[in-house]
Amino acid sequence: MNDLNCILFREPNSLSELESLLRLRFSVYSNDAFLSGMVDETALFDISEFDVNAYHFGAFLNNEPIACIRITNATETSFTPWMHQIVLQNKLFISPKQTNFPFQAYYPDKLWSERFIQSLEGKKIGEVGKLAIHTKFRKSGTVLFGLIESFVNYCTDIQSFETGFGVCSLSLARYYKRFGFSKTMGAQSFIYEGLPEANVLRFDNVN
Repeated sequence: MNDLNCILFREPNSLSELESLLRLRFSVYSNDAFLSGMVDETALFDISEFDVNAYHFGAFLNNEPIACIRITNATETSFTPWMHQIVLQNKLFISPKQTNFPFQAYYPDKLWSERFIQSLEGKKIGEVGKLAIHTKFRKSGTVLFGLIESFVNYCTDIQSFETGFGVCSLSLARYYKRFGFSKTMGAQSFIYEGLPEANVLRFDNVN
């Protein structure tokens, strides 16, 4: 039986570990009734233009990934060269970026999203997203809680983000709020392409 006390929450340490996180995300999403339409069934990875400029983070048990999450940055990160290698080696097509952050492409109130980003000008900001947890590790909550708590600390203490935000389903919001996330002022809940109702949450670095 797996010892959950041995889980390590950290960023991937190699290109192959980053690939393993993207494979895990593909596996989780492709087998989810709500999310399967968001991935290419012929692909090995769930990967988009926003992964290139992102910090990637995971939960590892015996060096195998069991959960992952990312924070999208407006500019290149330390993971960008590895992402380019993955795209090139696997002959993947990445759509050109139309926005700096994913939610700007589908949040229904475009004017509000533009003003929200403008209000954070001059700060290091990022969008949290693409949470995926292996089905074997969802029931206890240990992985979810540990991942979110460690990830927020990673974003604020290691990567020095001043504000993080992300679209979260209302059912998951209560978990994120335990670790410093709150509803973004002025944001409205919405439904996108049949996915569960969601809202924009944020956290701020208070250090």
